Amino acid sequence: MDSGRADNNWADGQTSPDVIYKVGIYGWRKRCLYLFILLLMVLIIINMSLTIWILRVMDFSLDGMGKLRIVPDGIRVEGDSEFINGIYASKIQSRHNSALYIESARNVTIHARDGSGDVTNRLFIGDKKVESYCNLFEVKNNDGEKLFSVDNSKTVINTDELRIAGEGGSIFSGSVQTPKVRAEAASSLRVESPTRDVKVHAPRGVEIKSTLGDITVNTRGKVNIQSKDNAIHLDSKNIALKNLKVSTPVGTGTQYPGVYQLCVCDNNGRLFLAAPNANCYATADVCS
Repeated sequence: MDSGRADNNWADGQTSPDVIYKVGIYGWRKRCLYLFILLLMVLIIINMSLTIWILRVMDFSLDGMGKLRIVPDGIRVEGDSEFINGIYASKIQSRHNSALYIESARNVTIHARDGSGDVTNRLFIGDKKVESYCNLFEVKNNDGEKLFSVDNSKTVINTDELRIAGEGGSIFSGSVQTPKVRAEAASSLRVESPTRDVKVHAPRGVEIKSTLGDITVNTRGKVNIQSKDNAIHLDSKNIALKNLKVSTPVGTGTQYPGVYQLCVCDNNGRLFLAAPNANCYATADVCS
């Protein structure tokens, strides 16, 4: 039978077809199809092998990837982590009984934003410096008590004692308000103003006390001790006024107005003035 032509040698009563065609892919087309199917199978096998290798290397599982685990509260990272760009999180904490280390090759910057996305606070840790940009900076202890606070107008230290251990002491450009200024044991206390005045004010009283050493007041000008409403008490066994001018008049001398004798009451040590040419006689109201 020749392909594409009708055959007339059919038995009587049978209907011969008009045309017969062969259906299928033959020749080089069939070989190309088999080759394409084989190449596709090889690619599928290679793809599956690479996928399985990546899953094993990256340690993919239902709980996470590698040292990154997905927990109900967030994400847990076991070991060291390196972030190429910024990280945004509401909470970062270490594992139980483990320390948290934050390290950067250049600097560490922490931003806090408000609901509008604007930066309200910023903490910068750079080369040999730490900077905090905020309206109020506070330091509290474990009980929540404020120990130190700074705002635009004042600095408050709420500790029982402030100790300055530097050899050069402390320099204040403005005023200092404190109930007590005390030197460390076996050290001297020195309050000095090289070019201006030193003023000590208190609403009730000012006490300057030295239990073992001396108290020295040095000045290039005058030393003014004034009590407006009461008295000034100098309580000591010995009170010495050194380097006073001595008047040596010739003959009887000349009397000047405003010159008096300085007298002391024996019972209470009160000082009073007497006439320059009379004895130190005091009235009852002076030494009582």
